[in-house]
Amino acid sequence: MRGTERRKLVLERLEAEGSLSINELAAVLGVSKMTVHRDLDLLEKRGALRRIHGGAVLPKPEAPVEQERSGGSHGLRECMICFRPATQHLVYSMTLRDGTQRHACCPHCGISAQLSLGAQVIMALTADYLSGQLHSVQRSFFLYGSTAAPCCRPSILTFVEEENARRFQAGFGGELGRFEDALNYLRAELQFNAGEPGCPSCAVLVEENAGRNSVT
Repeated sequence: MRGTERRKLVLERLEAEGSLSINELAAVLGVSKMTVHRDLDLLEKRGALRRIHGGAVLPKPEAPVEQERSGGSHGLRECMICFRPATQHLVYSMTLRDGTQRHACCPHCGISAQLSLGAQVIMALTADYLSGQLHSVQRSFFLYGSTAAPCCRPSILTFVEEENARRFQAGFGGELGRFEDALNYLRAELQFNAGEPGCPSCAVLVEENAGRNSVT
């Protein structure tokens, strides 16, 4: 198994389980612990995971919202879809096959980006709307179409705990589902066309941002 294939498998298992041990990875991958250490070191440098004693876990919540480049208007990474700054309680972070990371301001834009990027995305994390805690999209509960719309519309919010999601749903409406449900919802709601760089609901924001840049 080549290094790229090993590291892809590591990220897939980490996304599904939340944490991994070096002993477990060495057994599953059929390689030495030293090889596992090297793979984890490389993935940590890329921001795809965080090393702990004896293994690795998902990145800390603070990582996706640090300043990515100088000159950012709010000191936060900009959304790749609508260019709004990402905030800790809404941020959506994706790791691509080449090891680069892309970010979205909220789950709405994050899912829109995943529909566009497709198989290029090998891991995606989203923040719990109440705590800001990052967690795998596969382990998340998605509330979509609610009246609570702190960012882009149609609103999509994510929660770690199903109970919290249902309580929020009781107050603000919407439908509750898992990642695939949210993908299907946004695809149908926006009539998403493959190959488009963004979603119709964010088109106005993109145009406004381009206008501001042309003026400055």
